Amino acid sequence: MDPLSEIIRLSRPRSYQVGATDVGGDIAIRFPAHSGAYFYSVAFGECWVQVDGEPEPVLLMPGDCVVLPSGRPFTLASDLKLDPIDAALMFKGRENGSIASFNGGGKCMMFAAHFEFDVGFSHFLVSVLDAVVQIQDPSARSSLRRAIEEMIVELQQARPGFESVVEHLVQITLIKVLRFHLSEMASGRVGWLFALADPKMTSAIAAMHAAPARRWTVAALADVAVMSRTAFATRFTATVGTSPMNYLTELRMLMAVKKLAETGARVSAVAFSLGYESESAFSAAFKRVMGEPPRQYIDSQVLKRRVASLRQ
Repeated sequence: MDPLSEIIRLSRPRSYQVGATDVGGDIAIRFPAHSGAYFYSVAFGECWVQVDGEPEPVLLMPGDCVVLPSGRPFTLASDLKLDPIDAALMFKGRENGSIASFNGGGKCMMFAAHFEFDVGFSHFLVSVLDAVVQIQDPSARSSLRRAIEEMIVELQQARPGFESVVEHLVQITLIKVLRFHLSEMASGRVGWLFALADPKMTSAIAAMHAAPARRWTVAALADVAVMSRTAFATRFTATVGTSPMNYLTELRMLMAVKKLAETGARVSAVAFSLGYESESAFSAAFKRVMGEPPRQYIDSQVLKRRVASLRQ
């Protein structure tokens, strides 16, 4: 079981917005706090991006690609000294997949995508990323730009099967970004993504993904990694940022969300399928990880999906 593929599969965005904007003149746009991640690719011109809490802004040049996964408010601007326009007003009434021009265009054009995830997935998937991820690899840049362009075409033409195509392109985009982060920034970093650079940790993580219902112990996972129990537990916590059992619990809860939301299964059935001996123990673990009891969480996500579909 490839852990990265499994996490991407589990973390399917609940909504996505893509488009391109050609701006003329000077402008600043303010985006509020959000869930998920924004992706930008600069076609021509220059643009500053300033994420709240980051010490320095980043100047984006033609060909640059950047990902903003922190959820913090941020500003895109030709000049950061300008008073910003609220993004909701700037893009009000804009159709998903559209290409828009402001102030006559011609100064800076950017392709953009926003993937929104359920809260638990968003934390698990993007919490390992920097607040501003600048894609340096030329092939990754090209793939990101091409994927956004293809999503725009699919949404505009709305041919049979376009929704499946767009979802596939979303997954490709996420995998490309996470691969880049893993290959370029894994050294000395902490998180499940960076732990995949360590073959022994990958073996243990893959084993949990392959058999999440198994009654895993630290000793059993250490055997998979061919390490002593103490050495494994220390290394896992140091590289992943949490203990093996905590990681397993989070993984089980993400799988539980998918089972509950997509199959309508009973909570008790899902609990037993993931290795819990009682519904109460499962529900307590679910609330601890996801913030709400199982059914309440699923109902709230269903509502959010309906709202998101209306926005699209």
